[in-house]
Amino acid sequence: MVKSTKAIDFKSSVINKNPCSISIEVEVLESVVSKEIETAFCQIQKQAKIDGFRQGKVPMEVVKKKFVQEAKDRAVETIIRGTVMDALDKEYFVPFDFPVVNELNYEIGQNLKYRFSAESHPKVEVKEYKNIPVKKEIFKVTDKSLWQSLDALRERNARIVLSKTGIASEESLIFVDYDAFDANGKALSEVSAKGNMLDLGSENTLKGFKSALKGSKVAEEKETKIEYPLDYPNKTLAGKTVMFKIKINEIKEKELPELNNDFAKDIGMENLEDLKKKVKETIEAEEIRRQNMDVEKQIINYLLEKNKFDVPQSLVEQQKKILVEKMKSYMQNQVAYKEIEQQLLIGEPKFREEAEKNVRLFYILNSVYAKEDLTITDADIEAEKNKMKSSNPGREASIDKYFDEKKENIMLSLKEEKLFEFFLKNAKVDVEEKNMIVKKD
Repeated sequence: MVKSTKAIDFKSSVINKNPCSISIEVEVLESVVSKEIETAFCQIQKQAKIDGFRQGKVPMEVVKKKFVQEAKDRAVETIIRGTVMDALDKEYFVPFDFPVVNELNYEIGQNLKYRFSAESHPKVEVKEYKNIPVKKEIFKVTDKSLWQSLDALRERNARIVLSKTGIASEESLIFVDYDAFDANGKALSEVSAKGNMLDLGSENTLKGFKSALKGSKVAEEKETKIEYPLDYPNKTLAGKTVMFKIKINEIKEKELPELNNDFAKDIGMENLEDLKKKVKETIEAEEIRRQNMDVEKQIINYLLEKNKFDVPQSLVEQQKKILVEKMKSYMQNQVAYKEIEQQLLIGEPKFREEAEKNVRLFYILNSVYAKEDLTITDADIEAEKNKMKSSNPGREASIDKYFDEKKENIMLSLKEEKLFEFFLKNAKVDVEEKNMIVKKD
């Protein structure tokens, strides 16, 4: 806020003060306010346009009668603008944004009183950001884990064909119609379905459906009772017992391709050995990404645990809104709007806690970045651009354009990378190598 050049007499007292916020009450005498109102009337008179008078020639008594509210508002605004920063200066408080007037009490002929609040950045001295204890688990790709990934690749490229036996197995895909009824026998039309597919091999398919349908045949009718847990995502079903009457329309199964050179060529590889090599490289790249994410999470949690301080609540509120909007976007295609609102209300404390951590982490990282004199140079940006170009041949022009338009975002990303490289370089890292876990283990 720009401070007025004109000094205004006032009294002020602190109502509440925290490391990042302050609330102050200001009082200005009636005599001072009256002078400001007179000044406002003079300004209005120069600009006033009233029928029968030339601009600037309207008699003062007419101006005072017609523009009393405007003069009052102008005077109050001038006084607040002229006192709010001085009141903060008295308390040696430097705000990072415009102070907010919370209460205003003024009637003509009385002293003017108002209360305002302001926030400041915290004074941050980061502790224990070197020698952070980090446990780095490295999972090596084994023949077992490689074959599991190759089998998953076959699954993704499987053909869906009619069952050869006509009898549902643990891996069958069953196409059904079903009607649902509550514990009192009332039909639940919103739960009933036509032409629904149930994958008996999927972990997401409820056990009640699996046990009822295993061994079934086309045109058979089955019944199963399912008790839904209280925390079931669909609130229409959560905590309820539902009876399903099911009609089996079709039984299909997955036909997996053989793992050979022909399969490798079908998905763009030269041969089976080339496919194995590419899959292994993909697993290893994903494992490095997982390691980096895990190490970064450990560093963040340690920094947050060792550095607890107050942060501006307005920034926490902004960050919370971002988290809520992300969750809304994620949930909007999964559950009804009313359920989204209920879930957001239940999760409000967690959103606030996460938002506070995010804001605190922002201050921690910026403090370390400045203290250690870390910088992002043009050479760093150019190196990142060249790395992207080498990974995306033929897209050089679009990458140049992206870097021109998103330079600030790219610098923030590189800044974060440089920070975590610094933390890791100065950390106490305990490395443990293990064989990669496979699904059946």
